[in-house]
Amino acid sequence: MRLRSAITACAVAMAFSVVGIPFALAKDESVKDDARKAGRAVGSAAREVWTDAKKAGKKIGRGAKEAGKTVGGAAKEGGKEFKRAVKGEK
Repeated sequence: MRLRSAITACAVAMAFSVVGIPFALAKDESVKDDARKAGRAVGSAAREVWTDAKKAGKKIGRGAKEAGKTVGGAAKEGGKEFKRAVKGEK
């Protein structure tokens, strides 16, 4: 959760710095237009960060699923072996 917040904060800061340069050079545009363009840039950056975080989360989830299947299969086989060992001792 903290990583996602840090990535979003960096993306927003980057967007503001990139967006601020052209606005500082163009004096004839209105403040409302400047704010609109800045908002769009920040929204785009936030969407991009969210998409990347979502993809990373899906990869982690798939890996955890596969690991869980492997561990579950090993536990099942271990249980079968234990059962066979106990039956053989009786």
